[in-house]
Amino acid sequence: MAEEQSGPAAADGVVVAMKGHPGSGKSTVARAIASSLRCPLLDKDDVRDCTLHLERAAAGSGILNDLSYAVLWRLAERQLRLGLSIVVDSPLSRRAHLDALARLPAALVIIVECRPGNQDEWRRRLEERGGVLADDGWHKPKTWADLERLVEGYQGCTNYDIGDVPRIVVDTTDPTVSTEAIAVRVVDFIRSLLARAH
Repeated sequence: MAEEQSGPAAADGVVVAMKGHPGSGKSTVARAIASSLRCPLLDKDDVRDCTLHLERAAAGSGILNDLSYAVLWRLAERQLRLGLSIVVDSPLSRRAHLDALARLPAALVIIVECRPGNQDEWRRRLEERGGVLADDGWHKPKTWADLERLVEGYQGCTNYDIGDVPRIVVDTTDPTVSTEAIAVRVVDFIRSLLARAH
């Protein structure tokens, strides 16, 4: 990012990695952070949505999910090599995904973990979104039962040790905190980490 912009300088090469289950508010917060930092937002779902025709041809969803991540990592690397910071919107559900981000040419990788504190509100949002999903988002859970099956299928792999990667946890269901306020908290967190590093 350029010096006149509100976020960290381009030379800082920050990767803001979103983490959380579907419907937890990751994408909404990711958009607000990217807007605040004036940097590219790379959304794994944008890639995955493009694989619908392959899914229908029975190519296998596991392979397509892996392909989606491979494309995402390649796009992320390209943006970083251009001197840009990035926001990566994905569930970050496996340690291998974090490891892939850590291998990117960035000065700093941080995790923004979305953990909804109000399960009823989380459920309402997920099912409201599920009711309007068409071909875009065909791979996303549409009901709470779908989400529960997905989380069960993870078999606990989403709760991994992140090591020394800085993390900030946010509650997207708190009605007293706006998405913009969450983005400001994240930008301040990034600035404090960069200041300590220099």
